[in-house]
Amino acid sequence: MTHEKLKGFLKRIEPWRGVVAIIVAVVGTLYGAITWIRNSAQNAVLDEKFLATLAARVRPACIFDSREAIEADLGAGEYIQDIRVKPAPQIYGFEIMIRAKRHLAYAPLVSGINVDLSPQSVTRGKLHDWIIVMAPQSTVSPIIAEGAMDTNTVYRFKLEILH
Repeated sequence: MTHEKLKGFLKRIEPWRGVVAIIVAVVGTLYGAITWIRNSAQNAVLDEKFLATLAARVRPACIFDSREAIEADLGAGEYIQDIRVKPAPQIYGFEIMIRAKRHLAYAPLVSGINVDLSPQSVTRGKLHDWIIVMAPQSTVSPIIAEGAMDTNTVYRFKLEILH
C-alpha cells in the first residue's frame, strides 16, 4: 500500500518538478552571485595597495629626521614642499619649519619617534609655513643630565597632515 501511495504522490507532483528545479536553480545562482560579490569586495578592500592609497589620502604622514631627510613619505609629499630642522640647544630641542605647498587650515602634527620631545609652540609663518618648536616636557631630562645636547645623533620625527 505504501508503494502505491508513493506512486500516487509522485504523479501528483510531476507537473511541479520543473518549477521546483527552476526555483532551486535561481536561488542557487543568487546565492553564488552574492557570495562572489562579497568575496570580491572583501579581497579588494583588504588589498595592501588599496589600503596604502586610502591611508595616504585619509591621514597623510611622513617620517623625517633632524638632518631634514624624508625617510618615508606616506602621502604627506602631496602637501609638504620643504621641511627645515634647526637645533635649539638652549631648550634641548628643535625648531621645525614646515613649508606647505598650499594652505593648511590646521597645523601638522609632529611627534618625536626616537626622542622624548613634544611640541611646545606651534605658530604660522609666512605664507603657508608652520613653525613648530619641539622641546622636552620636563626640565629634568636625560639630555639635560648629560650636560649638552648631542647634535651628531639623528633624531626622527613623524609628521601628520590634518585636513
